[in-house]
Amino acid sequence: MKIFNAIAVMVFIVAVGFITHSLIKDSEKKYYATTTAEMSTIEEKLYLSGFVYPSKEIEVKSQISGVVDAVYVSVGDAVKEGDPVASVSLVPNSSEVEQLKSNVNVARINLTTAKATYERQEQLLEKKAISRVEFESTQKEYLTAQENYSTAVKQLSLRQKGKDRSNNIVRSSTYGVIIDIPVKVGSSVVERSNYNSGSTVATIAGTDLYIFKTYVPEINIGSLNIGMPVKISLLAFEHFEIPAVITKISAKGEIQGGSVKFPIEAAFALNEDSMKLRSGFSATGEILLSCVSDVLTLPEKCINFKSDTTYVYVTDSLKNKVIEKNVTLGVSDGEKVQIVEGITTEDNIITNYHD
Repeated sequence: MKIFNAIAVMVFIVAVGFITHSLIKDSEKKYYATTTAEMSTIEEKLYLSGFVYPSKEIEVKSQISGVVDAVYVSVGDAVKEGDPVASVSLVPNSSEVEQLKSNVNVARINLTTAKATYERQEQLLEKKAISRVEFESTQKEYLTAQENYSTAVKQLSLRQKGKDRSNNIVRSSTYGVIIDIPVKVGSSVVERSNYNSGSTVATIAGTDLYIFKTYVPEINIGSLNIGMPVKISLLAFEHFEIPAVITKISAKGEIQGGSVKFPIEAAFALNEDSMKLRSGFSATGEILLSCVSDVLTLPEKCINFKSDTTYVYVTDSLKNKVIEKNVTLGVSDGEKVQIVEGITTEDNIITNYHD
């Protein structure tokens, strides 16, 4: 009986040892996850972030220098050509007023002299002492002196009072939407002239055409051409997309973050009943660079790189081992890559060889 118990214990110990050894050996084995190449379509797209601006922004200037005494519009208002934007009151300038007073005095003296000459010549004409031609010349000088005096008086009055609102109204020079009013009631403005750009009373943006402005890395700039379609989406509006076309590709790059990027522009139009866009909206542009259909593809994670060689790990079912196969790649969309040659749909591609 004791011998039987001893044998049973020994068999149990051997069985447990065998099972434990098998489990350890099994845990040391490498199990691979595999996939196969499949026929699919790959679109290589370029995503660019940028901003949307109206195609034209017109600055409305004042024709006279003075102080803003009324603003008739607000930001966001739609205006037409000729609509009043603001009014400006003239502010008397001491030196200018003195000059205008001097002009009035000179004009009064000239008028008095011309009147006396006219009356004298009129008497001589009645006596037929002078010709009609001489009299008409004197009459012209008298009328001109009257006009000069009247103009000098009006200029002085306008500068002193500044109440002729009909001449002081700043009007819109185009149609569009008011996007900025940099002045307030009481602000001083300077007139526009050949020597001065003048003060901006309001900025008007055209609403018929908008421009998407962004920067393209130099690695992608060679793939773009004027007229290429761009799909624009706005951060401010969900599920809003509108087609645009590239209208400008700069020939000069700019260094941003240590890399060279080139400014580009894409134009698009909006219908009158579409939402109102504000200047400076954040937007994303999607450009389709290339597209291939019905091609052999693999997930990007299956591809391995060594120097200038690309390859995948394949399980050899006959020899029960892993082998490397060189592959030639084509278009990639960041998730899938086109396999030009090297494998077929029958190959089992390892996805976790380095795990």
